[in-house]
Amino acid sequence: MHLGILAGLQSEARCLSGTLPGAHTIQFSGARLDGARRAARRLVDGGATHLLSFGLAGGLDPALAPGTLLLPGRLLTAGGTGIPVDTAWHARAMALLGSLQPITAPMVGSDQAIATAADKAALFARTGATAVDMESHVLAEAAPDLPLLILRVVADSAGDALPPAALAGIKADGSTDLAAVLGSVLRRPGQIPALLRLGKAAARAEATLRAAARLGGPTGFGLL
Repeated sequence: MHLGILAGLQSEARCLSGTLPGAHTIQFSGARLDGARRAARRLVDGGATHLLSFGLAGGLDPALAPGTLLLPGRLLTAGGTGIPVDTAWHARAMALLGSLQPITAPMVGSDQAIATAADKAALFARTGATAVDMESHVLAEAAPDLPLLILRVVADSAGDALPPAALAGIKADGSTDLAAVLGSVLRRPGQIPALLRLGKAAARAEATLRAAARLGGPTGFGLL
């Protein structure tokens, strides 16, 4: 078995450091639709037998705080199609991660960042999904016959808008573009408070990712 992992950011993947079984590959979308498609194709062409979408997500359900672990049993597309995850793998992951109280309600995939509180509210009203990301649906569509698991953590809550610097500050390889962040802040210094709040929320979310990795990573979250 070969575990193929798709994440948006390199910082997300670092939460897995030292925890995964030997046969695995990680690719990054850089929070871009075309990047997600290329990364997913590399995983499939590289021989992945099982696919894991791992990282952060934007909260849609106002009841969910940053740091909430998401282990959805089903993924929704923007068009309303439901994509199930692998039932047996999901059950084993739930057994491993139960102490973190993962939420199993559906998530939704989006081709673009859902950046404002109003857009999040509209998407929640339309789909009822707990959270949204930009990689899971692309990974599922790249290889619909391969077993899929989605493990995400709420970073920005439903009421939080993503400041422009957060969207500008991601390179195509998933690393942080500090120059772009600084340039955005210099042009729009009023976003600094929101950027600081997002940084604190992301740190909380990554702490949950690391805790999940310690519990489930050595077995591929129940794959082995």
